[in-house]
Amino acid sequence: MKSKIILTLAAMTSFLPLQQAFSMPIEHVYVQVIDVTGGTSAPLLNKMSNSMRLVAQQLLLDRDTEAIFPAQQEYATLLSDIADRVLTGYYLQSTQLTVDKESELILQVRPWNTAIRNVQVDLQFSGIEEQTSELLESKLPTLKKQLRDTIKGASIDASDWADGVLRKIVRQQVEEALPEFKVAVDLVNEADKTVVQVIVYPVGQLVRNVDYSMRSDAIPNILLMKLKHKYADECNKLRGLPVNYVERQKQEIEEFLLTKLRNEPEIIKYNLQPFVNVLPDTDMGVEFIIGSDKYKIWFEGYGDIGRGEDNLSGKAHFGKFVSPKEEVFGEVEFITEDVDWNFGIGYTRYWGKSGWSYIRRIPDGENNYKLEYNLDPKWRLRAEHFAQKNRNEYGVRYRIHEFLSAEYVYGGDEFYLRIIGNL
Repeated sequence: MKSKIILTLAAMTSFLPLQQAFSMPIEHVYVQVIDVTGGTSAPLLNKMSNSMRLVAQQLLLDRDTEAIFPAQQEYATLLSDIADRVLTGYYLQSTQLTVDKESELILQVRPWNTAIRNVQVDLQFSGIEEQTSELLESKLPTLKKQLRDTIKGASIDASDWADGVLRKIVRQQVEEALPEFKVAVDLVNEADKTVVQVIVYPVGQLVRNVDYSMRSDAIPNILLMKLKHKYADECNKLRGLPVNYVERQKQEIEEFLLTKLRNEPEIIKYNLQPFVNVLPDTDMGVEFIIGSDKYKIWFEGYGDIGRGEDNLSGKAHFGKFVSPKEEVFGEVEFITEDVDWNFGIGYTRYWGKSGWSYIRRIPDGENNYKLEYNLDPKWRLRAEHFAQKNRNEYGVRYRIHEFLSAEYVYGGDEFYLRIIGNL
């Protein structure tokens, strides 16, 4: 008898830890939705799993396992019923519920009808020219593939799940690569394909107009007329872009235009060196400056208003660079009033924005010394000394456009306005 009591007490004592183990609260609930066909992508399955996890947590989290064990099958049945309603587009094939401190719910599903096999991504940039759209699309190199991979193999009836996942993917990529744009996403099922429509549209201040110019000090500007008209169209394609985007991608846009320009036959033929400067604004400026490290050729005509004599003249300049900073040149000047021709040879040394020149006039042997300083692409200062006449001349020049400039001149004893035509 005594031995029986001892055995009974021992059995009860050994049972207590086991009972306590079955009485622990549920701390985590893991949910996994599995497509038995293997067609649905991981992002869609994760979305469905997360939705069912919220439901399962509401039912099981912090509940005592001892209270759940007797009704485990009833809980599994309830979760199955909920899954049937929540997982639109899929049949629920099986439900497996494991109740523990770390509980787990596994739901096996299959598509209602056919799965999506043919996916087309229609990516559009609203209000943006086609060429510029291609540049913007290059900022999203993996977007189309990621969208196709996400939707392909899913149930054709699971549009509610797909829409949310696709929007998240698109918004994440656009926010990272093109923060100046917003997106709209739509999923359309057609007879033989599923189309993911993605419309990217600009926000904020937009480029409305483009003030464009092209000039050269290396060759006569008239030789660039074909290029000038062509790149006026190229620059107009930048209209519609957000100003903030242009500011952020200024260097890239300049390089994009520069690469195209370098491949032009005229640029290659004359061995020219183009430069592009983009000035972001709603009325955006784009400046093309065509230079050369080989030669410098220009033709100018002068009409002086308020000058007493020699008020109509013209000059041709033919220069050759002997180093990146040194030019030797010849000049021919024609004065209409006296029907007089002047010739000269000279040398120019360039420092930054300034140029220092010496000119020897032929045949009268006059020595001229000239300093020019470019304040910016439009404004230029000039100081010139004519040694034989002991005369100084100072001028402030403004470039109106590629073919016309104006210079206010002080010629020693008189002020006058010079209108300059540039060929």
